[in-house]
Amino acid sequence: MKWLILSSLLAPLSIIASPLVPRQNGTAATAAATATSTSSGSATNGTTSPSNTTGTARVPTVTLYPDTSNGLPIEVSGVNYPQFQQDVYLGIPFAQPPVGDLRFAPPQSYIYNFSVTAQRQPSACLQDPSGSIGASIQSEDCLYLNVFAPQGANATSVYLPVMVWIYGGSFTSGSASQYNASFLEAYAAQTGKPFIFVALNYRLGAFGWGYGSGFAENGAANLGLKDIRKGLEWVQQNIWAFGGNPDQVTVFGQSAGAIAISLLYLDPEVKLFKSAIMESGAQSTLPIGPTASTWNSAYQYLLQQTNCTTIAASNSTSGANATAGNSTTPWQCLKNLPSESLLRGQLAVKSNVLFSGFVYGPSIDGDIIPDSPHTLLSQGRFARIPFISGNNKDEGTFVVPTFVNSTTLGFALVDLVEPNDPSNTTLLQIAALYSDVPALGSPFDTGNNTFGLSSAWKQSVAIVGDATFQANRRFFLRQANQHGFDQTWTYQFEQYTPGQPAYRGVYHASEIPYVFGAARPGVGLAGFSSNYTQADAALSNTMMNYWLNFAYYTNPNGNGDASASNTTYWPTHDINQNNKNMLRLLASNVTVFQDDYREQQMDFFLDRPREFNYRRSLPEDVIMA
Repeated sequence: MKWLILSSLLAPLSIIASPLVPRQNGTAATAAATATSTSSGSATNGTTSPSNTTGTARVPTVTLYPDTSNGLPIEVSGVNYPQFQQDVYLGIPFAQPPVGDLRFAPPQSYIYNFSVTAQRQPSACLQDPSGSIGASIQSEDCLYLNVFAPQGANATSVYLPVMVWIYGGSFTSGSASQYNASFLEAYAAQTGKPFIFVALNYRLGAFGWGYGSGFAENGAANLGLKDIRKGLEWVQQNIWAFGGNPDQVTVFGQSAGAIAISLLYLDPEVKLFKSAIMESGAQSTLPIGPTASTWNSAYQYLLQQTNCTTIAASNSTSGANATAGNSTTPWQCLKNLPSESLLRGQLAVKSNVLFSGFVYGPSIDGDIIPDSPHTLLSQGRFARIPFISGNNKDEGTFVVPTFVNSTTLGFALVDLVEPNDPSNTTLLQIAALYSDVPALGSPFDTGNNTFGLSSAWKQSVAIVGDATFQANRRFFLRQANQHGFDQTWTYQFEQYTPGQPAYRGVYHASEIPYVFGAARPGVGLAGFSSNYTQADAALSNTMMNYWLNFAYYTNPNGNGDASASNTTYWPTHDINQNNKNMLRLLASNVTVFQDDYREQQMDFFLDRPREFNYRRSLPEDVIMA
């Protein structure tokens, strides 16, 4: 019966964090096209800019000296956006195409033999083509990045801070090409804080975040995270050529991107960035467990759906994998499958109610994630790098389907996303902590208004939002403080998005247009709103100031002066100093309050890390190997 209930809860999980490119006028928009890599090692995204195709158009160029070019200089040519006074380089390869023998392999350094024409958007990594990114603009060959720079910026002119964006999308969707930084760059230049912006792709779904015995045995877990790390290594080695300072890199991201950034903190020696901003994501936001065992049943189902279950099947001349070649093992069969067949298999897994949770995502592999994040943080085994970590007020509204009309149905959703279901006793305790009282539910601070929905829906939204997002952000902050690190800031975004249904509240991902400068009249962001007000624009400016200050000074207040550019001084969060300072980001009230709301409820989750899959370690013999 539980699975009959859960089958109706699938759709919302696939739409977390799926923003589109900012709405711009025709001259500012960039066209999406497939990037290609030639067999000789050169890369091209076309020879002209789709928005600057004139006989006299300025073509910006920079020169790289990568380790893999045999000492030869590599010229990268981009496009110029004169209306923004920006030079943009679209689709620069940062790793070898992860195809053929390199499928399921860690990213390999790209070999540069010729110049790079970076004038068209790169392909997105493979994902569900029915989403916001169609099949024609995605490819297994997808490890590219985009660079936005002030006009004329290069190694001889400037040495600017760098901000690297990691997109969200539940580890199964998203693309660097969805994020146009022109408005953020323009505002930065206007306020005297120009910077270099980078957005990079990483592998998704089964291609980058597989769970199961085959992925564990072949060292193929967390490849998407390794792609991100490889991209950051490329930035360290090459961003100087674009006028960027490799010693002043801030990495920032949302949802899955924020989770990925937080996981990089589990390497205490990481040197790839000097600060980070994590929007709606921390280490254990998604259930995380050992690669081999947590979702091995989903891996076996993938083999079944791709006809790779047995060696005989993998050598079959019929079925979805008829061109898988002379595979000798089920794993080799997966490696040999046409990419579209593997993607179809992945989508078939996700369409099965048993595996409709987060069966593709970060896992404990004993390598890049050596143990349970909860354990590592508790032991102080994390990088001491300044960070901002925040949440939106109503994270759960974008996840819980609106037809949830009972506490029982809401708990079925909890069971769906957890590899190990909480006990009935635990669920009853949660129900007591989160009473089915409309005024206590989410969207928060909406009184008894249920928006025509069940009060149990508001109850479920509050539970899911706290258990996944809020509690884990709070745990990261407090563990950092308890282990003597106090360069930590936190926020809650509380601004409603104009034109969105009221029941969504301040929903997951709704802060993105404000961060990228698109939340203003006449601009907007597709998929969010085109009706932003001057108040929204003012809040967007405030947020961009905080984010840019952090990139420049590792302090959202700028040079540390309380009278600096922002009206409200944003103090650090440090429980050792008896404060839980949190910044409220609301147009009418940007103010500081204490991060102690629903303390008892969130402590309940954090005090039971095993039951809520925050703490699930590798077997001892694996850790010791």
